[in-house]
Amino acid sequence: MDNKLKIYLAIIYSIFLITLIVFAFKFGLKIDLINFLFFTIIGVLISNFSMFFNSMTEISTSMNLPIIIPTFFLFNPFWVGIIAAIGTVGVKFKKKRFIWYKFLFNRANFFLASAFGAWTFKISRFYLDGNNFPFLSVLLAVLVYFFINNTLVYIVINLSSENVNKFSLFNYFRELSKNLIVSYFLGLILLASFIYFGKLFFSLIIILLFIIKDFFYSRLQQMNSYTQIIESFLKVIDSKDHYTEGHCERVANYTYHLCNEMNLSRAKSERIISIAKIHDIGKIYVDDDILRSSKKLSNQEYSEIQEHTKYGYELLKDIDILNNDLDIMLYHHERWDGRGYPVGIEGENIPMGARILAVCDSLDVMITGRSYKPPMTKEEIIEEFKECSGKQFDPELTEKIIKLIKKGFFDDGFKNKEKIREIELSYN
Repeated sequence: MDNKLKIYLAIIYSIFLITLIVFAFKFGLKIDLINFLFFTIIGVLISNFSMFFNSMTEISTSMNLPIIIPTFFLFNPFWVGIIAAIGTVGVKFKKKRFIWYKFLFNRANFFLASAFGAWTFKISRFYLDGNNFPFLSVLLAVLVYFFINNTLVYIVINLSSENVNKFSLFNYFRELSKNLIVSYFLGLILLASFIYFGKLFFSLIIILLFIIKDFFYSRLQQMNSYTQIIESFLKVIDSKDHYTEGHCERVANYTYHLCNEMNLSRAKSERIISIAKIHDIGKIYVDDDILRSSKKLSNQEYSEIQEHTKYGYELLKDIDILNNDLDIMLYHHERWDGRGYPVGIEGENIPMGARILAVCDSLDVMITGRSYKPPMTKEEIIEEFKECSGKQFDPELTEKIIKLIKKGFFDDGFKNKEKIREIELSYN
């Protein structure tokens, strides 16, 4: 252990011991034993069996703080600190080496953060809330708890190893603040349930939160499975058609920007982007000689290529987490004027996702070219989209994609293509 870390831990232990003694004398040892045991046991159970997951980020939200918030109201700062220190003890079911200084630091950290948070609540309640429900005093107490708890941890992280990625205190707190908001409102719900309805209703609320947690966690797992399926199919597509390797990923990237430009909801955008990543999966059923042909395709060969949208749809339609969005894949070669395939629908009858995918799919072909079609310049692509607006493509989407091209969103694609051209010319 680094000497700086040893000194820091020694300071924290000393502050913990001094605060423990001072608060015991200042606030007294009188205690409501039933409520003390109730919250301590609830804390231990919560600490060992549950964790809230934020599906929009990788940061998990612990239930420790929401359980501690009601104790601000019920106990003096000394006993709040004791409940927090004991209630956050993790029971190790797997045999692991007991690290005493880490255990002691965690107990000190939770005691100090909770005790000073409770003290803040005690001082501010009369001035901020009076006889009303303590919204503001709880908020102030939570902020004190949050600052002490996470500052102490931040310092440990940055002292513990030379290899730890260093990050600013501001960025650290900015990320954690997302969880602070959730914890604050959950704590208010638990406090209100205990004050107005008692222990039984309080316990039922916790059970309900467990159920909600399990629902969101299952959704998170489903999203991970969805992503894994998409990535697996993406590898299959690239291995099938080496000439267009990376095509689906590039189209997905263009789709991301176009969805943003259209101000689509995050959920809808993600579904369209996911389908964009595998939109050519049906090509695994198309003959390799046709896919890799450098000659102009015959009518029969072109008809076979056109079947890839149907092949892809049929392949994936029985996968529940995909089948609601497969019309995007099925219709991404339909045209605004109704002259596309496989059905020949037109205009707004074509699903929005399919219209977006059609634009982005064509953009990649224009930028990268094909064996039978050379790549186009930025200016040529803009003119092509203008020419095809209202014919092949949705006019609104055409306007948006031209706007993105002019702003330089896809310049990397053009630069990469220029490098490839230079390499090809140097070998000729």
